[in-house]
Amino acid sequence: MVTPAPAGFVRALLGGLAELGPVDPFSGDLSLELGISVWLRRSGTSLMQARGTLLEIRRVIVEVCDLDPSTEPVPLVGRSPRLDVVNLVAYIGDLLRRAVPAGGLRTVVDQVVALVPEAENEDEALGA
Repeated sequence: MVTPAPAGFVRALLGGLAELGPVDPFSGDLSLELGISVWLRRSGTSLMQARGTLLEIRRVIVEVCDLDPSTEPVPLVGRSPRLDVVNLVAYIGDLLRRAVPAGGLRTVVDQVVALVPEAENEDEALGA
């Protein structure tokens, strides 16, 4: 069973990644981490919720873009929630750029947002 993502997180994350473009999380550029912080706080998403949602986003992107799930790498998680989220977001950004044909990023983002279940309201997103 897929747990709904907190309201607004998926759209904010994917829209932000589309706007941000390629970012190397190990280059010293803090744009990615700043973006993640904003997306998490605005949607009321915890690191643990984000980790599960990011893995679901990965699954949906692979499906929507007709990638072979058996050949697409699966990011390793479990070391620390913070590092997991940073690495998964960087991976999702790279996956989008690899999987999406030129000019089709917005279309794929809209399809993924429509397919990843989100909580109905902010109270549910915050676990109230």
